[in-house]
Amino acid sequence: MKIFISADIEGIAGVVAPQQCRAGNIEYEQARALMEQEVNAAIAGAFDAGATKVVVADSHGSMTNLRAAQLDPRAELVSSKPRPFSMVEGIDHEPFDGLFLVGYHSGAGEKGVLAHTINGAAFYRVTVNGHPMAEADLYTASAWEHKAPLLLVTGDDQLESWVNKRYPEVSYACVKRYISTTAAQSLSPKDAQEKIRAAAFNAIVSQTQLKQPLLAAPYTLELSATKPVMADIFALVPGVEQVDARTVTYTANDMKSLISLLCAFSYLATTQS
Repeated sequence: MKIFISADIEGIAGVVAPQQCRAGNIEYEQARALMEQEVNAAIAGAFDAGATKVVVADSHGSMTNLRAAQLDPRAELVSSKPRPFSMVEGIDHEPFDGLFLVGYHSGAGEKGVLAHTINGAAFYRVTVNGHPMAEADLYTASAWEHKAPLLLVTGDDQLESWVNKRYPEVSYACVKRYISTTAAQSLSPKDAQEKIRAAAFNAIVSQTQLKQPLLAAPYTLELSATKPVMADIFALVPGVEQVDARTVTYTANDMKSLISLLCAFSYLATTQS
């Protein structure tokens, strides 16, 4: 049993403010430690349930948040960027039996603590095949293409409702209650970790998993940028069509191509930030 974990920071208990997600301050250092602890809880739960290998992809910002020395030594770590599969880099390297999304959050244009999809400063809303996309949706679809079904998600109660509606078979560990985009009522770190460890164990033991993907190829992306100039820049990429001042579209036959494009858009957006 091999488990792949993609770890973000915005959905971690106790993380509620933008400065906690940006390197270079004490708030971030405390948040990254909380992230490490929740990831370690998921790793422990996976091994408790009989996992033979766990690979963790550090998937927030620079993707260098998780310190190898602080991670459960039984797990392997994917870190830094750029990388073609972004938040699930490595999912295609070897067969995995399941995917955990730890510390995830709501998508762009939705309610949730620190909600966004890939780049909150540049992407107002992201849809694929007519479905609004959270990061959880994009990376679940990518993993599905490589026969790794979604087993577990952790984050706030808004994402919990999203996951329960779209992926009712999947286990969820809710570690905080949404109050506003930058406010929440969180479990204590200890309680959050215990809840995640138990949910990870149960997700594997129950073998209840996603039976029907939300998305199927071809994948038609529609992205609404936060500023018209960003859509103008995105439309310079071959194959991308601009349909109005803020909206571009693109069609891909696999999720890797779509995710790579979104990551390129995010990099391009920094020229206007």
